[in-house]
Amino acid sequence: MELLQLLLASIILLGTGTAVFVLLIGFFPRFAAQGTAVIERSPSRALGVGLVNLFFLGTIILTLLALGQNVSQLFFIPALILLFALAAGILLGLIGLVLLLGQRLWPDKQPVTRHAYAAVLLLLAALCPFVGWFVLTPILLLVALGSCVMLLVGRVQQQRALFAEPGTTPDA
Repeated sequence: MELLQLLLASIILLGTGTAVFVLLIGFFPRFAAQGTAVIERSPSRALGVGLVNLFFLGTIILTLLALGQNVSQLFFIPALILLFALAAGILLGLIGLVLLLGQRLWPDKQPVTRHAYAAVLLLLAALCPFVGWFVLTPILLLVALGSCVMLLVGRVQQQRALFAEPGTTPDA
């Protein structure tokens, strides 16, 4: 009976995760396409940027949580906001990975089918014992976070260049 419950829960979670990825690709197609381009251009740079940002945000979040536990519970609010921002960045970066995986493995399929297959494959690979848990998943999450941060920084730089006064450089 417990095995049947575990199997049913696994199928529901796999279906839910797939639906989330396909839905996010549908809601943010440009962001997903740009994330795919960033990951294709420089996956190692995205990994490095993700690692640096995870350590930076992780340190701030853990510090705020410790202050919230010892000083005042008001410190929990910014810690939770940063934690949700970190999770959102990782999730938005993962849609670029799903899109890239689908394009590489099933280029001839319809887009929704391709995204669903890629999401299922990514989730199943991440659930693979030991290799998926301790090698693949952390690498994928760091690459996803790095690609999201690189995209957001690139957009800020583009906005700065757009609104710069004529005759000046955007960095000035």
